[in-house]
Amino acid sequence: MIRIFTAIFCAGIVSLMLELSLLREFVYVIGSSAFSNSLIISVFLAGLAIGTYVGLWKRFKSKKEKDSRRKFALLEASLLIFVLLFYTTKDYFVYISPHQWLVIGYFILVTFIPSFIAGAAYTTIIELLYHKGERYIIYIYAISTLGNVIGGLLYGYVFVYLFGQQSAYVFAVLCTTVTVLLIHPFVKKSNAVIFILVAFVIAWIIKTNSINERLYRFDDLLFRRYSPSGLVEIWRTPDGEAIEMTVNNVHEYYSYGWDKSVHAQWAETTLEAVGDKADVLLLGYGSGVSSAAYLSSSKTTSVDTVENTGPVLEAGEIYFPEEYKVVITDPRSRVIMKDFRNYIRFTEKKYDIVLLDHSIIDPYYSGFFTLEFFDQVKNILKPGGVVASLGVGLSYDTIRQAFPYIYRYTTPGRELISDSGFFLTTMPLGGDAALQFTPEGPESGGEPVYSDRRVRGASVNTALKAIKPRVSRSIF
Repeated sequence: MIRIFTAIFCAGIVSLMLELSLLREFVYVIGSSAFSNSLIISVFLAGLAIGTYVGLWKRFKSKKEKDSRRKFALLEASLLIFVLLFYTTKDYFVYISPHQWLVIGYFILVTFIPSFIAGAAYTTIIELLYHKGERYIIYIYAISTLGNVIGGLLYGYVFVYLFGQQSAYVFAVLCTTVTVLLIHPFVKKSNAVIFILVAFVIAWIIKTNSINERLYRFDDLLFRRYSPSGLVEIWRTPDGEAIEMTVNNVHEYYSYGWDKSVHAQWAETTLEAVGDKADVLLLGYGSGVSSAAYLSSSKTTSVDTVENTGPVLEAGEIYFPEEYKVVITDPRSRVIMKDFRNYIRFTEKKYDIVLLDHSIIDPYYSGFFTLEFFDQVKNILKPGGVVASLGVGLSYDTIRQAFPYIYRYTTPGRELISDSGFFLTTMPLGGDAALQFTPEGPESGGEPVYSDRRVRGASVNTALKAIKPRVSRSIF
């Protein structure tokens, strides 16, 4: 009985680990949204329900315990093939396929299959133990759910956090192998050995990424690191003259001279707006250019850079070493590894400048552009302080409740600043610096001051356009 319950526990671990992995992979392509989360979770639950129902069909029932054991083992073993096929095909749909519906359909299918198998396996294990009594049915549910809990914790706190997404698939293969060995009535030891070897080969293929490297050649991929907050990558630009950082396949920065210049200009402009010594908060490290630019000024008394993704700093050290050295060594600088919203919610420090380099197309934008978020930013702002927002997503009607004054920089010579964001204050700008800025009002009836036009409109068609997968890589 212990062997059976251990097998159920291991199967529970694999079930939730695959669900979380698939959700994360889908978010990487589509973005973190109500659409992506609800779709994957709903499909997963539908697969469980349908798999359980199909498992109840008389034609699939087993009369003997040995047959039930074999059926359960076969269902679990099929997950090995599924994980291998998914892992070796996903890069095509993540990076290459230009067809939105094909990408979405692929993830619906690969989410449905393992959940269907899990549902059918659950029915089979009940079939195996129902004659033991009612309490054993409860044990099955409890132990399977406990496996789900452990699988979820291992996924988030061990595999993705310490070893990367890839390790989660390897562990799922190993855990599935243990499940089959515990419950399958192997008559010959040689058959068990063959099965173990097959599972080992599958785990090795995933671990070494050997097949994917041959199928999909990404010669312009220079850096890749997993983190709990997203997959950080550095790509060589098509013209070969710069690099681009992406987090979860969403653009973060370029290394072009103009991009470095505009971030440096943001530092100069906000310091001019404050007009005095300034404590600065940056939400996001990026390339480190903005942090280093603030530190290059004698007006800056402190710079706190909050970053939630460790590999972003690793990439900065490699590709922007001068800026990284300044940020790490300057005594006025602190790098704080924490979620942005968590930091502004609980910090007791007040700032003269807060720099928001985010937009609604960022991987984890949810919660950034709400009234509550801007109220919290206002709470950590000193009187006369300035919030600089570089990204898209500002709604005039939302912001003006927290920051009644919105400015655009209009002085010639910094056109990139004029075109790429806004300055928010709780009181009118004063002094000579005010002459460089122009108050901003609503475009028309409270429409977004600066928004991503893809997401405007209240229709399913508009929503699907907004989540269109980004396709920018080639296998050649």
